[in-house]
Amino acid sequence: MPLKETQQKLTIVENIAKLVEKKQTAELNIFLNDQYPQDISEAFENLKDEDKVYCFNLINLALAAKVLAELNTDDQMLLLKTMGSRIIAPIISQMDVDDATDLIINLPEEKKIELLKVLPDPIQQAHVQELIHYPSESAGGIMSTDFLKLRSDMTIHLAFNYVRRQAAEYKAQIYYLYVVDNNNKLVGVISLRDLICVPPHDLVANHMDTEVITGKVSDDQETIAKTMSKYDLIVIPIIDDETSLKGIVTIDDVVDILNTETTEDIYQGSGISDVFPSDELISGKVTYAVRARLPWLLLTLFGQTIAAIIIALFDKTITSVPIAISFMPLLSGLSGNVGGQTATIFVRGLVTGDIDLKNTIKHVFHELKIGILLGAICAIITGIIAWRLHNLPALGLVVAFALTCSMIVGVLLGTIFPMLLQFLKKDPATASSPVITTILDILTFTFYLSIISITLKYLR
Repeated sequence: MPLKETQQKLTIVENIAKLVEKKQTAELNIFLNDQYPQDISEAFENLKDEDKVYCFNLINLALAAKVLAELNTDDQMLLLKTMGSRIIAPIISQMDVDDATDLIINLPEEKKIELLKVLPDPIQQAHVQELIHYPSESAGGIMSTDFLKLRSDMTIHLAFNYVRRQAAEYKAQIYYLYVVDNNNKLVGVISLRDLICVPPHDLVANHMDTEVITGKVSDDQETIAKTMSKYDLIVIPIIDDETSLKGIVTIDDVVDILNTETTEDIYQGSGISDVFPSDELISGKVTYAVRARLPWLLLTLFGQTIAAIIIALFDKTITSVPIAISFMPLLSGLSGNVGGQTATIFVRGLVTGDIDLKNTIKHVFHELKIGILLGAICAIITGIIAWRLHNLPALGLVVAFALTCSMIVGVLLGTIFPMLLQFLKKDPATASSPVITTILDILTFTFYLSIISITLKYLR
């Protein structure tokens, strides 16, 4: 982040905190209503709960709606609880339907029904009631119903006048105009440019593009994001199974989706559960972070306990050749590292679509060649070090052979594990590095200590 921007944000936070502390209501009112909603929401993170409510009550209606959409879930629930449904409802009525739905869907069932009843805009109320029934991470759950549509039998002149009248009350940016038939079936799309340039007495149907890339309400949000990214779309229409036009997903939604999905993949790849949003893991309750991180740590603890038991089973071997044991951390570290690298590459490749399950064998053999080459290079270096360090050529050979095998297994595990999860329709990001490292430790220690036991007479 540029230094100027950082200083500006710090100044906003500091100014708000200073004005709140001195209770300079008039100055705070002017200052808050001159800020971006994103900056106000960031400043809220540093305020006490009562000060958040105090500041929020000073913001004008339109800005309050934008700020409310930007706040984290905890702060949204705080304002709803403190201010009550009847006071907050007019603010929610100024929000985009998809943002209003995201807020309301997090409420307890009782509060949800209560708030829906007091929404002043009956059209928004109907749209929210429709959207809350879709899964939150589906296209239906993230789409907006704020869009304009035309009928195919309209004249261009009639369509243009209709768009001009509706644009004054239309909340969202107009990207394209979607064309439907008398049964609300999507039949085409026309741009504003074409609407302006074509003859006014011609029909919309004669100038619309009938080849429309669409998403379904049941599609996962990540699928929608990939489609928009692939075809360089700034908006995509969402239809149901009967091809009825239900809503649109815009590029700003996709940026949020990709950010969320990437964050989830990074967390899961590090052994952190996605049961809580990322902002709650950073600044939420301590119990949130513990619940998100503990399961994988317990799984790792269990796996490493098995590794410790395996080491204990070879206690006589360890006593006989203690110098050989000094290389176990090296074997564990290198095999775990290469396995984690491979898993990261394949998880990301599967998520972006660069890796296709149809080419599984090709990818496995490609990584196998990489594993053999990496293993051979590291094994030669490590073998020479072991030989020179202890003046035992046999030890160098054993360490080199064990390292080559463990790194090859690490590469294969990092390749196959994510692809297997993808085949089973599971998130490949759950093929986390801690799990792969733990499995590799068990296999590496077993294999290495077994070789040491077999070649014991050459190592004394």
